[in-house]
Amino acid sequence: EWKQKFEESQAELEAALKESRSISTELFKVKNAYEESLDQLETLRRENKNLQQEISDLTEQIGESGKHIHELEKAKKQIEQEKCDLQSALEEAEASLEREEIKVVRIQAELNQVKSEIDRKIAEKDEELDQMKRSH
Repeated sequence: EWKQKFEESQAELEAALKESRSISTELFKVKNAYEESLDQLETLRRENKNLQQEISDLTEQIGESGKHIHELEKAKKQIEQEKCDLQSALEEAEASLEREEIKVVRIQAELNQVKSEIDRKIAEKDEELDQMKRSH
């Protein structure tokens, strides 16, 4: 009877040792998996931090680009206004030049008319002088 109890105990002990080895193996696997998970978690945290920094940098660049675009649009409007002002000034100058050219043409015509009249009067006076010389 003692022998049977001893053999049962021995069998239970072997079963317990086998189960203990199995649990130890399982525990070892779980610990390794846990450590790998911690490593992956740390890696993911670093990547997340880097990505957050990159997002922050890109957001800042977008903001700066928006400001730059706004400044360029302002400059464009100012240049367009200057262009309109210059266009108006050019049109006024061209109109003034045209008026002055018309005045010059009119004055030249008057001058030619006066010159012709003077030439005619000189010719008349020359004719009178010639006639006076012939008569005397």
